[in-house]
Amino acid sequence: MGDVLSYDVGEPRSGRRRLFVFDMDGTLLPDATGMVALATALGTADAVDELERRFADGTLDTVGFTTEIHRLWGVIAPEVARAAFDGCAKLADIHRVTADIARNGDVSCLITMSQNVFADHFLDFGFDHVHASAYPAEAGAVVRAEDVLTPESKPVIVRELCERHGLDYGDTVAFGDSGSDLPLFRSLKYTVSVNGTPSIADVSAAEYRGGSLLDAYRIALDLIGAQ
Repeated sequence: MGDVLSYDVGEPRSGRRRLFVFDMDGTLLPDATGMVALATALGTADAVDELERRFADGTLDTVGFTTEIHRLWGVIAPEVARAAFDGCAKLADIHRVTADIARNGDVSCLITMSQNVFADHFLDFGFDHVHASAYPAEAGAVVRAEDVLTPESKPVIVRELCERHGLDYGDTVAFGDSGSDLPLFRSLKYTVSVNGTPSIADVSAAEYRGGSLLDAYRIALDLIGAQ
């Protein structure tokens, strides 16, 4: 689908209220992840690369991976997490998108498998909800499976948010870039691949490549007929 930017953001639009869901790693953070940003800030990039290799080859599951990350990083000082977040390149116009969503009575949500100590800073960008894997706040804490998000967590969280806000799951609009978004994208009609891999682009209703979330959002509004 082409970049047909017929909707003027800032104008009120009609239609039913919706949930707008955004991935973080590779989507709001082009070519970057919260984990890599934290690893770089903590000087542990090589060790994290090795853990990711073990996770990819199946010798670590999600809980084991998070446990090893916690052993490696310990308690993360808030100022370190903030510096990692601030130093990470982001798509332009995120504030404008969340403001337009709120202006029209819709709900915005970010869902990521990365750590909450990084992702929660996106609340400053106007998101109504941020859901991320819970990074242990204390040394020696036990990592619980229910605290670690997986790709399959995304549709579950979206359904819960729709129920909480009285929204229709089928009206949800999702933005993502890779395989971690597949379970959600496959269950929805209104999906936009943002600088996505072939696997996610193939199942998306629309595709955007570029550096502005506003332009991707406009494509989504054209997709749902909200001009």
